[in-house]
Parts: sequence; structure tokens; C-alpha cells
Amino acid sequence: MAEYVCKVGTDAGRVLTQTEEARSEDEVRQRLRAQGYLIFSIHTKDLLSFQGRKGRPGKIPPDEFLIFNQQFLTLSKSGLPLQKSLDLLAHQTRSVSLRLAIEAVRDKVRSGALLSEAFESAGNFPKIYCATVRAGERSGSLDKVLSQFLAYQKQSRGFRKKFISALIYPAVLLVVLSILVTLVINFIVPQFAKLYADMDVELPQITTFTISAAMEIKHYFLLILLLIVGAVLLFRMAAQSAKARMKWERVKFKLPLMGGLLLKFSVAEFARTLAVLLQGGTPIVAALETAKGSVSSPWLSLAIGQAQQEVAAGKELSASLRMSGFFPDIALDMMEVGETTGAMSSMLEALAEFFEEDVAIDLETRLSLVGPVMIALIAVIVAFVLIAFYMPLFSMAAQIH
Repeated sequence: MAEYVCKVGTDAGRVLTQTEEARSEDEVRQRLRAQGYLIFSIHTKDLLSFQGRKGRPGKIPPDEFLIFNQQFLTLSKSGLPLQKSLDLLAHQTRSVSLRLAIEAVRDKVRSGALLSEAFESAGNFPKIYCATVRAGERSGSLDKVLSQFLAYQKQSRGFRKKFISALIYPAVLLVVLSILVTLVINFIVPQFAKLYADMDVELPQITTFTISAAMEIKHYFLLILLLIVGAVLLFRMAAQSAKARMKWERVKFKLPLMGGLLLKFSVAEFARTLAVLLQGGTPIVAALETAKGSVSSPWLSLAIGQAQQEVAAGKELSASLRMSGFFPDIALDMMEVGETTGAMSSMLEALAEFFEEDVAIDLETRLSLVGPVMIALIAVIVAFVLIAFYMPLFSMAAQIH
């Protein structure tokens, strides 16, 4: 007999974790289904500890996963048997990690597991995807929920790509500025310093200051570089601590220029995730459980977890989320309207679209100012260097005449 840790949902919408003793995993599944539970995951205790040691499974490339879902939806609508569809998809994908995951899903389905259970046991499919497939199986409308998830995936991927691409131009300018300063300090300043030392002339104060500052920076350049690398490594190590990550989260969302944008981005991510789960027929408590593990912000995940407990106790979602202090008032007001009208999923989708559009406009407006500011900064540095190092030459030329 082995012990299995089971995460299940009840018809009332509660999520439970319990331990069962059985000879096999199939026996546990049959027992839980007979008791009317919705199965989220089943793992042996030994398997859980082994997974914690071996690390995360291979990550599936987001673009390959999008293509997989498009093809899977097409094959599902065509009426092709599930195992044959999975065979075709495994052979067509170019990603090794995705192919291995699909083959694991196919083998699990072949042994009698449900499709959602097979996706979850693979270990590298998103939680929201597994929950969506599970809801489609329960409602008998797998094609519909797959179509909804595909639309969600396209919108989320498109918004993320737009958000990241908007940051590329400022990042390139920052790299150019860093290279320019490095060249000035390591190559230009030493040449002029040697020239003026050989000429033994009295230098203006601006030239003396620039040479002394640049030579000091060059002397300690490796130390400064090591300090920067060390600070980055320390930040990454601190990010692994839950307490440190939570402190950074609270600081991050209060930053002067980007804090508001990051907050709206996180709320939009949550709203769209919860919307697609509710549209697929997932109960609200189970949907919050999945959303809690799908969002990227630890602070938001904590707020969702607290709200999930309140909702399971009978409170409304908007009131439960309001207690966290994370969500903007407009988001909570829109959710409250959705609860009152009985159209929560539609209101969440509208909320996501509203915040995504707001983020896109604000980001484009603010980043449009970054380019001119960075270019002006580069121009100032170049002008300062020219004035500092050519002023003595002009003075000498004037004295000769």
C-alpha cells in the first residue's frame, strides 16, 4: 500500500488536500470519482519529494504551445480520435520538451486517465490550461473551452509582446550610452591626459576635473564592475526568498513612473485568467485556486489566496479582493457590477481589455519621452567631452596668434 496526496474539489466549490492509501493511482482515482470529487492532482509522497529535488520540468516555448493549441483544436473539431490526434501533434512539433510532454499525455490517456489529468501529470503545462480542459470535459464542450483558451492565449501573448517590444528601444539607447561612457573613460581620456602631460600646459578646471574623475573610474573599473555583478547576484539570491520577494513586490508597485503600469498589467493578467476559467465552466473557488498559481506577481497570488478563502466562506469576490488592498477601486467596482448583473466573466474580460489598453497607451506615451531624453543625454556627454578636452587647444591657439 502506498500513500497518495490528493488535491480535489467538491461540488460546493471547495478545494481540499487529503491523503489516501491505495495499491495504485488508478484505484485512488476511481475511489475519489465514486465519492463525487473533482480531481486536480494525485502524487505519491515519494514522488513529491523527488520532484522537489530534480527541479522543474522542461519549459514549453510559448509560441510552440500556441501552435499546438491551434492544431489540437482543429483536430478535435474534425472528429479525429484523441490518441491519433496526440500522435500527429507529437510528430509535428519542433520543440523537444513539448514533444516529450505530448507523448507523456498520450501514454497517460492510453492507460485510461482523463485528458486533463494527463496534461497535469506531465508537469509542464500551465495550470490554467489543465483547469480549462478539465472544465470542458465536465461540461462536454471541450472544443468550446479550447477555442476560448486559444483566444485568451493569443490576446495575452500579443499584449506581452507589445509590452516587451516597447521597452527594446530605450534598452538599446541605454546600452549605447553605456558603451559611449566606457569608450570615453578607457580610451579617449587617457590619450588626452597623456597629450597634455607631455605639453606641460596649465589646464582649465573643467579639463582637470574630467581627467581626474575619469582616471579614478578607470583605476577602479574592475572593482566597480565586480560590485555591479555582485549586486545583481545578491538580488537574484534574495529573490528566491519569499519574504524578500514580497517586500520587492510592495516597492515595485509604488515606483514613480512604472509602478502604476505594472499594477494595471498584473490586474489585467488576473482578470483575463479568471474570465477564461469562468467562461469554461470552472467553479469560482476552483478558478481562484488556478488563477492564484497562474499569475506572475507573488503579492497578487497572496491576495487571490486570501480572497479564495473568503469566497469559500460565502462572501462576494469584489468584497474579498477589496480587503487585500491590491486592486484599484475601478477594477473592484467593475467586478461588483459583474456580480450584481450575473455577468462576471464578461465583466472580467472587459476589465482586462480596459487595463491592457490603458497600459499600452500609457507605456507608449512615457516611452516616447525616453528616446529624446536618452539622445539628449548622449549629446550632453559628447558636448561635455569636446569642451573639456578641446578648450586647452583653443586657448593655446589663441596665445600663439
